[in-house]
Amino acid sequence: GRENVDLNGSILGMQKREVDKRFDAIVAFSGVEQFIDTQIKRYSSGMRLRLGFAVAAHLEPDILIVDEVLAVGDAGFQKKCLDTMEGLRSGGRTVLFVSHNMAAVENLCTRAIWIDSGQVRMDGKAHTVIEAYTAAFNTSQQCTSDLGQAKNRRGTGEIQYTGLEILDADGQ
Repeated sequence: GRENVDLNGSILGMQKREVDKRFDAIVAFSGVEQFIDTQIKRYSSGMRLRLGFAVAAHLEPDILIVDEVLAVGDAGFQKKCLDTMEGLRSGGRTVLFVSHNMAAVENLCTRAIWIDSGQVRMDGKAHTVIEAYTAAFNTSQQCTSDLGQAKNRRGTGEIQYTGLEILDADGQ
């Protein structure tokens, strides 16, 4: 609980007095108030991420790097995260937001970089990059009526789902 907030704060460069001053706000933001005295090893991964984001957000960083934190928690927590990132951005700070949530990217970001297989595919205004990404994704992922011809399938092929029947490796 509290030691985790202290630890996260120190890892992120906060002095103990800064953590103490913001402790109540951090815990309230994270939504783990009722579990704050529970050992961190008993927290779910979602609870750890919520608390970690809360500490980072209250650090008031010049640059905040966020990787899919919005996938954690309910809609209310996700909105708090977006509002916090927007507040940092509008306050002149940089938010680097890594996400596949196009609506969140478009609402939060003015610039987007589309990275495909480790390579920059496009860099520009968020709306323009999102349109290109969506168009490419829709074109490359179009559903085929013959799932046997789909190229994005994984597995051993021991069991195949074709949409009509399930076959084993011998086609039976």
